[in-house]
Amino acid sequence: MTGAAKRILLVSKDSILGKEIDKMLGFNGGIQYELDIVYPIEKALDSISNTDYSLVIIDLPEGDKCIDAVERLCASAASLPLIVLTHSGSRNAAQALKKGAQYVVSKSTMDKELFAQKILTSIDRKRIENELRLKDNILQAVNYAAEVFLAQSNWESWIVEVLARLGQASQSDRVYVFRNSKKTDNDLSANLHAEWAAEGIQPKTEFNSLFDSGYKTTGYLRWADILSKGLIIHGNVDDLPQTEQPLLMKIGVKSLIAVPIFIDHIWWGFIGFDQCRRQKTWSVDEMDALKTAANIFGAAISHQATEEKLTHMATHDYLTGLPNRMLFEDRFTQAVARAERSSEKIVVVSIDLDKFKAVNDAYGHPVGDKVLVEAARRLGSALRGSDTCARIGGDEFEVIAEGIHNKGDAMRIMEKLTAALRDPVILDSKEIRISASMGAALYPDNGKALEGLMNAADKALYQVKEKQSAFKVFKDEQYSWLKE
Repeated sequence: MTGAAKRILLVSKDSILGKEIDKMLGFNGGIQYELDIVYPIEKALDSISNTDYSLVIIDLPEGDKCIDAVERLCASAASLPLIVLTHSGSRNAAQALKKGAQYVVSKSTMDKELFAQKILTSIDRKRIENELRLKDNILQAVNYAAEVFLAQSNWESWIVEVLARLGQASQSDRVYVFRNSKKTDNDLSANLHAEWAAEGIQPKTEFNSLFDSGYKTTGYLRWADILSKGLIIHGNVDDLPQTEQPLLMKIGVKSLIAVPIFIDHIWWGFIGFDQCRRQKTWSVDEMDALKTAANIFGAAISHQATEEKLTHMATHDYLTGLPNRMLFEDRFTQAVARAERSSEKIVVVSIDLDKFKAVNDAYGHPVGDKVLVEAARRLGSALRGSDTCARIGGDEFEVIAEGIHNKGDAMRIMEKLTAALRDPVILDSKEIRISASMGAALYPDNGKALEGLMNAADKALYQVKEKQSAFKVFKDEQYSWLKE
């Protein structure tokens, strides 16, 4: 953080050297340093894994052990700048630099002001290198997200892998997506949609109960205001408003960034990145890269929504929203497969609204359409979730009901459908009464092909209309009619 103390690790068993370096660092007014001294290299590696250092200085005996220590330190903490103090001039300098050291300084000619300047330069140089590498890694992860999301019809199945890549690239401990939803009290809430957590970090799913309430209720109305405007929220938790800190601290967040996701200019939710082990300051380039990631999510969601809308339009009736003939045929194929496994029957019911033309003539087609919509709703609600009601055309409907054992079951299905239409439809204070004639055929008793079963059900329906009864199941002895 800007203005914070820069913590430096000295790997050395020379206590006098430690005092000298500590004294040298005191010559830099305006910058505070804290020096830790450890030895041997194993303790240094352990210390690095538990402490947020700005720089490592290594002072070890010359030879292979020194070069090996440099290599191990650079492998363990590639983002940390490393200065190597040498006892014998340039003999091992080239090797140390090749292994990843930023500078090699001779102890015999070490100048306190120049050495302090090298420390500052080394820290700044490594910071720039880290930021560039981090930005590049994030952009690579973003490119991967674009390739996966925009190429796959079901992007949801890839979301955790994409979040993992973004988390690893941005060196985050948690990455997650929250989706907005309306609450009954008009408060907007954010629901955890997907998440990735690094090893050893508790996932947000373990704190689900903390996110049940809306932005306003939980004290995050400021977030809703900022994110809905397309702006991002970032920073250390202890710099956020007091009302926002307890919840974040409870789930172990030290720093975070939240980037809004928009779909067709509507705020859909946000993608968040948590730092749980240490605080982090996000660079402008990093934030721009993460904004691109949020845009990719928005494009993927929009793309899927468009695909789903087109699929729905192709498979459903435009007026009532019921399945159309194409989807009805597909549902029949699936029902047959289940019936073959269970040795049960299927009933296909043909439904025709009685004297519906009179409704259109008396009240007009707009009212007639509303009556059709209400009739479709009632017929659908009278069925089980596993059954299907489709609008085939005009005032004609077809039903597939599964788990049927005999004609009695089929009759009971039609009784429910008839009862669903019994009450009048109320439109603009007008009572419009509707009824329907129904005919049914059983699979496999009356046939195995859908077309044949629908013909059989229609034959039964026509006989119902002739006799002014409500419904009828096709009789086996009438099967010869289907062959004509």
